[in-house]
Amino acid sequence: MMASGINNYASGSMNEYGSGAGMHASTIRPGASRVGSRFTAAVRNPEPAEPWDQISDEHRSEVNDCFHLFDMNKDDQLDFSEFRYALQALGFNSLSRPDLINAFKSAAHPKPNWGPLPSIAGQPPPSNTPGVVDLRLSREGFQAIAARYIASRDPREELLKTFALFDKGTKGMITVDDLRTVVKELNEDVPENEIHSMIEQFDVEGKGGVSREEFVGIFLDR
Repeated sequence: MMASGINNYASGSMNEYGSGAGMHASTIRPGASRVGSRFTAAVRNPEPAEPWDQISDEHRSEVNDCFHLFDMNKDDQLDFSEFRYALQALGFNSLSRPDLINAFKSAAHPKPNWGPLPSIAGQPPPSNTPGVVDLRLSREGFQAIAARYIASRDPREELLKTFALFDKGTKGMITVDDLRTVVKELNEDVPENEIHSMIEQFDVEGKGGVSREEFVGIFLDR
């Protein structure tokens, strides 16, 4: 089999199980997605491009779906909590709160009709600038922030998450049994000889399975 065989099942597996976001992929991204596009290299233009133009079509779809999912009151904007959970759903779980706040404030705007609180005698004067709770982030603002994080992510990180889904028992390699199990879980009808061929093609050392390095190379060395 060709690399596209492994690619198809890798993408299907990620769609089925999620991408480390802590929630089912079908919740984040309803509908069918383009097979293999998760691992498509970012667009490289001769001139510097905006992060949104650098990420794949599938990632752009994920960003838009996350915005829609976490826009709880459907006003086409996110508050800080919605923004934080939307980024977590995209797989960004380790961002510090200061980083999140700075990113949010960089693109957010005051909510409609915001104004400073009235002064109260004997208390510190109210702030003349809106706090984080008074800010809202537009769809375009969320797209820009999420795309920037996605474009700067090491592509190997997501591939290794996929590898872990295939590698039953954390053996450090994907065997024929592993691939057979994934195919069955995805309800795919793949002949046994094709399953063996996919493993044999990329098991260059004949050790009985595809290693982490070989798996990453399938996608990044094309």
